Amino acid sequence: MRQSSFSPAALQRRIACALGQSGCDLVLRNARIFNVFTKAFVDHCDVAIADGIIVNVGPQLAVHGKSEIDLENAILVPGFIDAHVHIESSMLRPTEFARLILSKGTTTIVADPHEIANVCGLEGIRFMLQDAKDAAVDIRFMLPSCVPATPFETSGASLTADELRTLIDNPDVMGLAEVMNVPAVLSGDSEMLEKLTMAHVANKHIDGHAPMLEGDGLSAYVAAGVSSDHECSTAKEALERISRGMTVFMREGSAGQNVGALASVVTPQNSSMFCLCTDDASPDDVSTKGHINNAVRCAVAHGVAVKEALCMATINSARHFGFKHKGAVAPGYAADLVVLENLTDFSVRAVFKNGRRHEETVSQPSGSLPASVTGRVRIRPLQETSFAIACPSGQARIIGVTGGDLNTRSLIESVVVDQAGFVDVAACRNLVKVAVIERHHATGNVGLSLVKGLLASGQRLNGALATTISHDSHNIIVAGDNDADMLAAVNALEQFGGGIVLVRNGQVVRSLKLEIAGLMTTANWKEVAHQKIDLVETAHKEFGIADNVDPIMALSFLALAVIPELRITDKGLFDAVSFKHIPVDAKTNMWPLSHMLTNVHSLQPYARR
Repeated sequence: MRQSSFSPAALQRRIACALGQSGCDLVLRNARIFNVFTKAFVDHCDVAIADGIIVNVGPQLAVHGKSEIDLENAILVPGFIDAHVHIESSMLRPTEFARLILSKGTTTIVADPHEIANVCGLEGIRFMLQDAKDAAVDIRFMLPSCVPATPFETSGASLTADELRTLIDNPDVMGLAEVMNVPAVLSGDSEMLEKLTMAHVANKHIDGHAPMLEGDGLSAYVAAGVSSDHECSTAKEALERISRGMTVFMREGSAGQNVGALASVVTPQNSSMFCLCTDDASPDDVSTKGHINNAVRCAVAHGVAVKEALCMATINSARHFGFKHKGAVAPGYAADLVVLENLTDFSVRAVFKNGRRHEETVSQPSGSLPASVTGRVRIRPLQETSFAIACPSGQARIIGVTGGDLNTRSLIESVVVDQAGFVDVAACRNLVKVAVIERHHATGNVGLSLVKGLLASGQRLNGALATTISHDSHNIIVAGDNDADMLAAVNALEQFGGGIVLVRNGQVVRSLKLEIAGLMTTANWKEVAHQKIDLVETAHKEFGIADNVDPIMALSFLALAVIPELRITDKGLFDAVSFKHIPVDAKTNMWPLSHMLTNVHSLQPYARR
C-alpha cells in the first residue's frame, strides 16, 4: 500500500465500512484466522474488505458486502513474502513469475536483479522495474551491489555507485542488494563505501551475503550497515548473526536449501529475527513443490512451530523491510490473504490479492521488449579449432563435479592427446570438454577446460549442452565431447538470442529460448516448466548425464568463480582457492600474461548461492 492510497474520502469509506454504515466490497465469513500479533488461531472470524484494505476482523461482524464467501472455518493467513529472490533464475519475466507464485500464496517479493544487471547494466534493472508494474504481486527491488561479481571474467556491465544512485530514490527500490564483496567492505574499498553510503543517505536497506564470515569481521560488516544474510548454512552462523542484530533469511529454493540446517535455531524468543526466502525458484519446482509455502512446510517439518513459521513468512519480512501495511490479517492492512488446506503441507486453496480472488488465467505478453534487453548474444565467429585444448604432457587439471553439490574438486589425471598435443576427449573415459565464450562485447575470449562427473559411469555424451545462463557474468558455457557439436550449440544460442540447447550431430535436439538478455523468456510458466523438464529428462536419458546431476544447474554454476575449487571463465581455467587462472596442462605453470590477474582483494571468496 502506497501513501497515495490515503485521502480523506478513502479513509471515510474505510471507517464507514468498518462500522457497518456502508457496504464492503468483500466479506470473508467464518474463517480460522492466524493473528501474527498474538500468534494465535482464532476460529469463526469474519474479515471485511473495502478498496483492497481489511477494515474489520472479528466474529459475526455486523457488516455486509457486495460479495460474501463462507470459508467454513478454513485457515486464513496473510499473503506470503519472499525476502530475497532472483527472478531471472526462474527464466520468466517479472509479470509471468508473479502469476506463478501468486497461485502458491506469495503476494509480495523483494527481488535482486543481479543477473540481468550483469548482462545489460542499468537498462536491465529498468526493464525489470517497468515490467514489474504490471505484475499480479507486489515486486520491490534491491539494487545489485556487485556488478561485475569478480574481476576474473568478462561481464556485460559494470555498475558504479554514481550509476546506482540514479535509481535509489525509486519508490520500488528498497535498498542495496546482497553485498557479496566482503573483502571490499572490510578493507574500506572506496567504491564499496560509496555504495553503502548511498543506501544509508537514502535511508534504505542493505542486504548481506557473507557465508563463513565470523568474529570481528562479521561485526565490522554489520557496523557498515549490512542488516541481513541469506547465506547461513549452519546453526552457528545463524546464531552469531542474530546475536549481532542481523536478520537471517532462511533459504529454501531451487539451488540452495538451508531451512533444515537452521530450523533448530528458531525459538519463540528469537523467531522475529528470521524471514523466509527462495533466492532461486525454477518454474518446475514452484509448480510442484510451491514457493514460500514450501519453505514454511520445510520449516515445520524440521521442528519450527507452525505459528513461528507463519510469522517468518509474513510479518517478519514486512517489518524488516518496513512494509507497514503488509503481513497481517488485521484492520488497516492490505487484503493479501491465503486460504490454506491444512497446517501440514500448507497447500493453497485460494488467494486474495488486494481483496480480489486470484483466478488462473492464460498469460499474454505484456508489450514489446525494449531493444536494450534483446539481442544480447554478441560473439566473434568461432571454428571447431576454437575448442582445442592443449595438454602436451598428457597430465591435465580437471574440474570434478559431484551431483547435488555446487562445490567442485580439483583433479589431476592422465588424458589422451593427439600428435599435436591436443586432448582427444572422445578417447578419454567419463570426460567432456567445457568452454566459456564471452558473449557481451565480442572479445573473442574462449576459456577451456575438462570436466569429470557430469556423465553417468560408462556413458558418452555424443553431443553438446550449452546455455547463456552462467553465473554471474552469464557468458555462454558449453559442454561436449566433440568440437563440431560444441560449435553448433554455440551458434544455435547466437541465433536464438540466448537460451539452453542440446545438440547432436549438428542438430538441435531440445531447446529453450531465452530472448530476454539470454536469461528469461516471454513464454508462460507452464510452457517453460514443460520445456525445462523435457530438456533435463532428455539430457539424462539420451545424453548420458548422471541421474544425480542437474545438467542446467551444474553447467551454469561451473562459471561461478567465487566457489571452490576449480571454475571456468571466459579467461580460462580458474583456481578459486588461490584466486588465479591456471593452465589445463598440470605439468606447466606457464600462462599468458593477460591472465595473471592480481586484484585479489576485490574478489569475494565465498559462495554466492
